Amino acid sequence: MTVIGPHPPPSPRRDSPRTDAEPLAFTRTEFLGGTARAWGTTTLLLIVGWAVLTGGFSLIVGTAAILLVSVPAVVIGSPGAYALGRLLRRLPRVGAHLLAFSAYGALVGVVTTTVTLPAVLGDSGGGWIAATAYLVNVPLSAIGLAGAWFITMRRALRLDAEGFGDVVRTTDPDAATEDALDDRYRIIDPGQRRRQRWRG
Repeated sequence: MTVIGPHPPPSPRRDSPRTDAEPLAFTRTEFLGGTARAWGTTTLLLIVGWAVLTGGFSLIVGTAAILLVSVPAVVIGSPGAYALGRLLRRLPRVGAHLLAFSAYGALVGVVTTTVTLPAVLGDSGGGWIAATAYLVNVPLSAIGLAGAWFITMRRALRLDAEGFGDVVRTTDPDAATEDALDDRYRIIDPGQRRRQRWRG
């Protein structure tokens, strides 16, 4: 494709790890960004979910508890997520990645809830409160982690496409000047002039 204008085409992203052999590989920077995105997404989902479930009663106390638990959870769960991403980097099927990270997010939700319940309830975590905690925390953790991976993947592939694509400038920088000159020095055909009515 021919590039019009003074701007050269963008150069490829040299830091992109994605190749034909590893179509869904990620850099450490992209992984850290995805980890932060997973923490923010999952934490927000849990805060909103528990606030809706309790009618806003747990908004203040529940938010503080979720933030307190989510930080060590993301630190403990990050190595496994990194290993899972490395394991699946050669697999081009996005659905398989979403399924795997959903399962891993659910596992993190189960472990985190199991460890947290005794500290919150003061016992082994039995009863309907514990069952409700699992029903809320586990699926929201799965959705948060899988959704964060999907957003990170889309963003990385979009940056790759922008780095390797050609840019065609459709705007002519001289068009505005030429149009202004045409309007200023337009030649009027004498034959198209209106005949003026004779006034006696």
